[in-house]
Order: sequence, then structure tokens, then C-alpha cells
Amino acid sequence: MNKNKTIAVLRGGLSSEQEVSNKSAAYVLKALKALGYNALDVKVDENFLSWALENKNCIDVFFNALHGRWGEDGKIQGILEFLRIPYTHSGVTASALGMDKELSKKIFENAGITVPKGKVVSKREVLRKDFFKRPFVIKPISEGSSVGVNIVRKNTLIKNILKKTNEKFFLIEEYIDGIDCTVALMNGKVLGLLEIIPSESFYNYSAKYKNKETIYRYPKKIDPKVIKKIFKFAKLANKVIKSTSITRVDFRVNNQKEENGIYVLEINTQPGLTRSSLVPKIAKQSGVSFENLIDWIVKDAKNNKI
Repeated sequence: MNKNKTIAVLRGGLSSEQEVSNKSAAYVLKALKALGYNALDVKVDENFLSWALENKNCIDVFFNALHGRWGEDGKIQGILEFLRIPYTHSGVTASALGMDKELSKKIFENAGITVPKGKVVSKREVLRKDFFKRPFVIKPISEGSSVGVNIVRKNTLIKNILKKTNEKFFLIEEYIDGIDCTVALMNGKVLGLLEIIPSESFYNYSAKYKNKETIYRYPKKIDPKVIKKIFKFAKLANKVIKSTSITRVDFRVNNQKEENGIYVLEINTQPGLTRSSLVPKIAKQSGVSFENLIDWIVKDAKNNKI
């Protein structure tokens, strides 16, 4: 692709993850300009479709740097399909499936991938009783960046958690004792693996984006056979969701159970792209610079992904 192409970087959006999106977009824009592309900073709001229809003849590729609902759940992808201009990351189907934690878990299970036991319950049901032995996990059905994810421990008051959200339904999951790992993939091929040692009680939004003491490293104490199976699950999860471009699959790994202790938590079809985000960290570890990663994503952009 010629470097004088015009790349419209979509940022902001209508979800609770606008801050993350804006950070990703800022780094992407800087990288694109350094690579010689004509990069446009496009803030996405309710008027985006009108703007896109008026300006689509001037744009060669839409770079989707949105996160959360509307940005990575198939909605913006549907608009970009309608515009018939190449865009980055996964298409409508993969984005919608990946964002729906309940549905993607069922798809993973049917494919033979181990996932934590879980159940979707209403706000009233959550307050009435515990569905799993404490500790257990409570999370929104369709959010990213660990927004709204909480661990319910022995003395946790669930009503205090629910005060902070307008969600009506939640995914309740068993707590998996172990370590956090994540795998990045490029069009279904493994790019690399990181172990995450959170600075807080678990890898929540704060540990991801606000606390600089979280440790990221290649796992030192995981058996090579376990890593091989992690990669197998990551590739299979990517395949059954029909994801394309850059994706990330998150795991909890219980070393004591060896190959039977690998659990897929979720797939992220729109991973963060700041220099401190997980996929760029994995890329750097694998010898791929941030600019080369962004260049690859642009060159991989396609339309008609549905």
C-alpha cells in the first residue's frame, strides 16, 4: 500500500471506554504519520454516519481504534461494511460474538475449549443468593477493558458493586485460582504470549490502565506442554469466532492442574493499541515494532468481512 493513502482513525465512540479509545487512537495517529500516511483524527459520535457519507471518497482505509459497545460489537463494523471501504480488525459477526461473553463462552465450549463455569443472572437474582462458592466473579455481559469486573470475596457486599452500574444482567463465573496469561494473534497465527502479574488483587481496569506496578513477562514457570495447549486454544478460539487481523485471547492458568488447568476467559477482537497495551508489548517481545504493527494492521484492512 502506498504511504500517501488516507487513513481515517476512529476514536471516542459511545461507550464507557472512550478514554482507552482516545489513548489508542493518539498512538496510532502518531505511528501512521511517522510511517508517511495521511492520517485523519475522526471523533465518532451520533453524527458519524453523515460525516462518513460526505467524506468517504477521500478515505482509503478506516482504522478502527474504538473500544467497548458500538465500537467493537458489530455496530460500527456494519456501518463500515455499508460504506464499502476497507477497515481494520474483525468484521460484524466476529465482533458481535466476541463482545457477547455469554454467547462466546458457549461457542468455545462447543469447540472443546475449557472455560469457567458461568451463568447469566438478573440484578435481583444476584442480590438474592450466591450462585457459586465465594470467591466468584461478576462481570457485565458486553463490556471490555475489565470495566465492571469484580471478584466477590467472603466479606464483599454485592449491593455496593451494583450501585456503580446500570446493568440489568450479569455474567457470574466461578473463580479460577491461577495466573493471568494472554495471547496475541495476527490473522489466527500466534504472535506471542505474556504472563500478567497484577499490582492489585486481580487484573482489573485500574491495574490495566492506571497502576504502573503491574508486571508483564513471558511465563517462566509454565510447562512447555501447557504453553502448547494455550496456543492451541487461542488459535481455536480465534477460528470459531471468525476473527481476523489483530486479536487477543485471555486465559487463567492453574499450574497445579497442568494441561487440564487452562481456561479461556474471553477473546478481544479490538485490543488496545497504546504502546503500553498488551498486544504492542507482545509484538515488541516478538521483534515487531509498534510502527510495523500498525503498518501491518493497515495493510491487512479489507471490506466485505461479514
